[in-house]
Amino acid sequence: MAGVTTATAERAALGTMTAGAVVAVTGSLLPWVRTGEARRNSYDVFALADRLGFATDGAVAQALRWWPLVPLIATIAVVAAWWGRPRTGGAVGLVAGAYAAGVGFAVGTADAAGVLDIEPGAGVTAAGGLVLALASAAAVLVSWRRPTGRAR
Repeated sequence: MAGVTTATAERAALGTMTAGAVVAVTGSLLPWVRTGEARRNSYDVFALADRLGFATDGAVAQALRWWPLVPLIATIAVVAAWWGRPRTGGAVGLVAGAYAAGVGFAVGTADAAGVLDIEPGAGVTAAGGLVLALASAAAVLVSWRRPTGRAR
């Protein structure tokens, strides 16, 4: 990155991280599936996961139980990163982004066997989660390039 200062690269990573978090959380509120005439966002889907046949036990069921914390974790990551802790925020954002991207991708590509129709929210969440994860990794990497302290 010739000609780009570490502070500029860090701000770019944090801005992109913020955008990814906003897109992921917004996507989680958009419709993910349609069952009959009802359109359901991610929180509705996971409350009905057993009935819709997504997951009944195991690691996927456990991941679904933690889903409502994704907006909180993404917010904590972004706030920590902007408040001078890009490594901590980036590490938390990497986890939140990977989680959102993975769950959104899994639901968005699920074979629903004609029971439900997949709506755009899952894909939007997956894309936002991927951006959040990548930008969070960039924030961590860029922060190691700058001297210690909160210089920006």
